[in-house]
Amino acid sequence: MALVPTFGRARDACLFSVLAASAMVAVAQKKIACPDGEHIEIDIKQISIQYDASSFAGTLSSLSVLGARLEVKPTKLQEAAVATQQWDEFLKGLAAGYNTCAITRQQYADGMTRIYPRLKEDGADLEEMRKAIAAGQKADSKQLQQLIDSFYGNLRQFAQASGKEIILERIAALSEQIASGKQEVLHQQKTDTDLILAKLDELEKTNRQAPLPTPTEVGEHIGELRKSLPGNADEAETAYKKGYALLDQYRFAEAIPYLQEAVANVPLPDFYLALGSAYEELPNLNEAERVLREGLKVGGDEKHEADLANKLGQVLQAKGDLDGALQYTQQALKIDEKVYGPDHANVARDVNNIGSILQAKSDLDGALQYTQQALKIDEKLYGPDHPQVAIRANNISTILLDKGDLGGSLLYAQRALKVDEKVYGPDDPTVAIIANNIGRTLQAKGDLDGALQYAQRALKIQEKVYGPDHPTVAIDANNIGTILQDKGDLDGALLYTQRALKIDEKVYGPDHPTVATIADNIGLILQDKGDLDGALLYTQRALNIDEKVYGPDHHTVARDTNNIGLILRDKGDLDGALQYMQRALKIDEKVYGPDHPQVAIHTNNIGLILTAKGDLDGALQCMQRALNIDEKVYGPDHPEVAKEANNIGMVLKAKGDLDGALQYMQRALNIDEKVYGPDHPSVARDAYNIGLILKAKGDLDGALQYEQRALNIDEKVYGPDNPSTKTVAANVEALKKAIQR
Repeated sequence: MALVPTFGRARDACLFSVLAASAMVAVAQKKIACPDGEHIEIDIKQISIQYDASSFAGTLSSLSVLGARLEVKPTKLQEAAVATQQWDEFLKGLAAGYNTCAITRQQYADGMTRIYPRLKEDGADLEEMRKAIAAGQKADSKQLQQLIDSFYGNLRQFAQASGKEIILERIAALSEQIASGKQEVLHQQKTDTDLILAKLDELEKTNRQAPLPTPTEVGEHIGELRKSLPGNADEAETAYKKGYALLDQYRFAEAIPYLQEAVANVPLPDFYLALGSAYEELPNLNEAERVLREGLKVGGDEKHEADLANKLGQVLQAKGDLDGALQYTQQALKIDEKVYGPDHANVARDVNNIGSILQAKSDLDGALQYTQQALKIDEKLYGPDHPQVAIRANNISTILLDKGDLGGSLLYAQRALKVDEKVYGPDDPTVAIIANNIGRTLQAKGDLDGALQYAQRALKIQEKVYGPDHPTVAIDANNIGTILQDKGDLDGALLYTQRALKIDEKVYGPDHPTVATIADNIGLILQDKGDLDGALLYTQRALNIDEKVYGPDHHTVARDTNNIGLILRDKGDLDGALQYMQRALKIDEKVYGPDHPQVAIHTNNIGLILTAKGDLDGALQCMQRALNIDEKVYGPDHPEVAKEANNIGMVLKAKGDLDGALQYMQRALNIDEKVYGPDHPSVARDAYNIGLILKAKGDLDGALQYEQRALNIDEKVYGPDNPSTKTVAANVEALKKAIQR
């Protein structure tokens, strides 16, 4: 309990979002005269039908996970799973078409009374087949393929009737790109179905926040400049129209030749922006950067300059050039504020992007300031209960969590949850994501029962939506495992984390990075259980996978070597431990630079190993470096600073500098009381260590007071039978006996 190592634990949260699942047909009183007769206007906001889109999507998604092991076309399963979750969009399109006379009464009735029941029948049959396969029965591949084809065919008919067939075209294009390996980097983190959903959501957000100029807008622009334009304006306009249509279908590679032709004929900023965007989505970031820089050199009005600068900032951020990204995004913001005023959607987009860049740079105060500005603008534009507001609130929550402001983090996350529950309903995957985030914050606050409640709610939602064997369920099971580990329920933690591992091995195979993350977490649990050989086995498995996938110098490799170093330390192999920890430090210094919090983690842990080796001066030097980094990044009153102050205090105690040790330890206690309140496990740790120092100084009564406080907290948080609680209780009893003598 004395020294505080920092592990490379990965507590992943699912990051994709889906649309609301259902809507009910409500009849308004307004009558509309249409060629096929009178239409009664449908209130789109009130639309709802008894269609369990989430359940159907879960069936299809679970089947797609098994697709590689079945004699069916997995891409069609994936496309159907994603398309089903766009049901609301199809339904809204059908109602909007009906209200504008674009869809006849017969077409509307066909969609609702003919196509939908067929979808429901096929979905029920597919669910029965999924259950049979999950139970180990052999699937009838021919029947399964027929059901999939029927379901998808009916879904396409409904999309066509609603005027939203473009959504299916986009899904098909993304599915092809993923299958061909064009999204390989992202594919390492998600199933194909999840990746399509995530990419579809990302592109839709991009289209809303920074739409490319339409062919009509470009035509008007060319018309204004036609006399002064070099090259063939007509050919450029025709090429752009073809390229834009392909971009709208998300067929980026096919769009590029047409966009290149447009640029070659007329060097218009709009053409550079579209071409750079296409390269970005392939992704070919080097070409995207080159094209966007050329577009900025060509010049144009301020609006075009802002659009190009903003896009270039996004590309540079994706490349890891955070300083360059910040420079160009700030350039875009300055122009957009001038052109549109301070409360425009483009300004909100720019300041949100700056906040994201600053968070990546560990400038948390700056990140918070900009993201709060984005929230304020969006509240003014959309009102307080809009999904966009929930996104901003959740982003602020993550920044505050990084800053150690756990109360503020919880407040914003709960606000995001309230909005999403209202918009999507209580059992939507988006709600599960926020519930998981609230669980993480409560876990950091030491409210482990509350954290477990939210994490279990997230798991229940995802099991309902996706079935019991989906990778999203594995994420939630893994998160529950970490909470149970913190509660001292190591057997329960192991049970949940092994469930996560089993799912991910089944979905991804044995050598996937996600499997490595779970194996690493199992290693941490086994280390806490005292099974160091088992811990080493799992953590080395994680390292082998990550080295194979990412190469020897990736930050996940540093995480694994960090954890192996701590296991070897516990096994008494201090030279081996130091070798692994120094490797972790070298990797992260290369990846992040010398003054990053991740570097502080490794220097702190090297200090722990040097302490065990008896090199107290070397240990003190490392721990002070870690303290300096975290003070610079987080400020003087952050929990990470408290950890380092605690460790420095224990090294000073070992050196015999008891007054210096007490000073650092009391600083740690003051920080943790301020951040967490008086009854947090970190406060118990600090109080216990102060007790050790006071005991060494001969102040047994003072030592008993602090150790008794630590025991009271541990009994409250963990219960009397927790191993940590028992250790503290034994020391308290020993102190009492020493005082009585």
